[in-house]
Amino acid sequence: MTPNQRRSRPSPVSKRFVGTLLMFLIVVFVIVQTSTLIPEVYAQNTKPAPIEFTNVTAAAGIKFVHFKGNKGISINREEFGPGVCVADFDGDGWQDIYFVNGRDLYNRGISVSNALYHNNGDGTFTDVTEKAGVPGTGYGLGCVWGDFNNDAFPDLFVTQYGRNVLYRNNGNGTFTDVKDEAGVAGTESGAFHSGATFFDYDQDGWLDLYVGSYVALGDKRYCQLAEVLSSCAPSEYRGSPDALYHNNHDGTFTNVTAAAKIYQPEGKNLSVAAADYDNDGWPDLFVANDGLNAYLYHNERNGTFKEIGLVSGMAVTAQGRVMAAMCISLGDYDNDGELDLYISDFQRSSDHLWHNEGKGLFDEVSEEAGITRLTRDVLSFGGGFFDYDNDGWLDLFIANGHVYPEVEQAAPGTHYKQINSLFHNEGNGRFTEVGKLSGTGFGTPYVGRGVAFADFDNDGFTDVVVANNGDSPLLLHNSGNGNHFLNFRLTGTKSNRDAMGARIHVVTGTTSQIREIAGGGSYLSQSDLRANFGLGKAKRAEIVEISWPSGQRQVFRNVEADKFYLIDEGKDQLQLQQFARKAAGSK
Repeated sequence: MTPNQRRSRPSPVSKRFVGTLLMFLIVVFVIVQTSTLIPEVYAQNTKPAPIEFTNVTAAAGIKFVHFKGNKGISINREEFGPGVCVADFDGDGWQDIYFVNGRDLYNRGISVSNALYHNNGDGTFTDVTEKAGVPGTGYGLGCVWGDFNNDAFPDLFVTQYGRNVLYRNNGNGTFTDVKDEAGVAGTESGAFHSGATFFDYDQDGWLDLYVGSYVALGDKRYCQLAEVLSSCAPSEYRGSPDALYHNNHDGTFTNVTAAAKIYQPEGKNLSVAAADYDNDGWPDLFVANDGLNAYLYHNERNGTFKEIGLVSGMAVTAQGRVMAAMCISLGDYDNDGELDLYISDFQRSSDHLWHNEGKGLFDEVSEEAGITRLTRDVLSFGGGFFDYDNDGWLDLFIANGHVYPEVEQAAPGTHYKQINSLFHNEGNGRFTEVGKLSGTGFGTPYVGRGVAFADFDNDGFTDVVVANNGDSPLLLHNSGNGNHFLNFRLTGTKSNRDAMGARIHVVTGTTSQIREIAGGGSYLSQSDLRANFGLGKAKRAEIVEISWPSGQRQVFRNVEADKFYLIDEGKDQLQLQQFARKAAGSK
């Protein structure tokens, strides 16, 4: 066959080859272009989310309404709270809720109290405040739970304007106010107390207590906000000292603030959180200040701390600005084995995300992660990291709401009540806003403050409770999806009973995740101390490793998914958590 004959009669195979090649090149081109555009598209639009959050507050029987206590124009104190904290106070396996309330400080004869709601295990709650004896003793702001006497029943600490209160759990559904005998009323640290957290800073097996304070209000009540009168910014007031209480193992605490080198006489603390950010086995302390540098107290492992916020890179923003700094949350959002940091901020300032670079350093990546643009037009308060869809990547929920009711007059277009935010972790270092696609729970604006995360119906998917200022709370039920999970409750023996400071490492074929058991965080609030891991499509974990504060390590292999496990320190057998009742439709 001559060359001309070959050209004049191309074979069918050649035609098919050329056609296939062209199609292949077109597909490659489309894929390349699409992959290039996806991050930008997600940065501008929301990504569909199969999970739906439903407001079940009324259906759950929760009738609590926060009373801010203002007389006319509210002052700073009356816009500050409230917080909310969860714990299984009676040991029946179901997470209960404590709501903090304000008070009438103007002698008008208005009587209100805090509220403890017992989880009935069937999707409803019962107000047991009076029976339990935990109404609060003053104008309430925040709360945390912690088993300070290691008797297996969580105790309750409430920060207040005035004297704080510590309720010891009697183990029979009632509590006793022991603030005076315990020595934690806080009169030495001003009147305006804020965020608090239990943590075992010296690793002696007993929970210590850090209590932050805000400002000294003085006589100045109102300031100008543009052309209208409103409450005053914290810059108008002096700061207040903090307090670190060491647990004496006998039901009492000693104030060791100065001895521990953690004394800050002019701090303006909002949220506080304890976490081992540098993986040295000792809990460090993060303190968010309003209009001042954020503090990072590194645990020196000798009973003292060293403040290294600026050196570590998280004291101010990447632009060198101080923050309003309401929320603190720590979590490993990129699954690299290091705890990253989220701090919420004022409207138009945007929130902030720091990536933990290791070796004690943080790098702010808010812009790269998509957080800057998504949070610019809201005033963010409590919330933080949680894996709402159990895909193995930590997402973010943030409650929003302004602090000046008069802002709508002073700055038209800015709203006092605001919609909460839900950011989905795309697994590539970026987050996308999905709240508008995630159910009716994101349809109503509130003045959001404290946030706590807990699996209230024990179905393996984390629910959310939001404490709103001057309004009813918001209990958001997570609808779940087909992804698998693991849930762990740790009990310390040599370590503190709550296992605060313990680290859990879970490995599946596709992910490696960590959680650290910690109190406090969010904003004036505390979440479920159980650790919930999303496993995606994995039906078991290859490795579950527990690193206890005592230094002990335990490893479990081939752990079956979709179960609630109990792990006792030193026992090499996994147990199942026991639930006194089973909620309808739960697993």
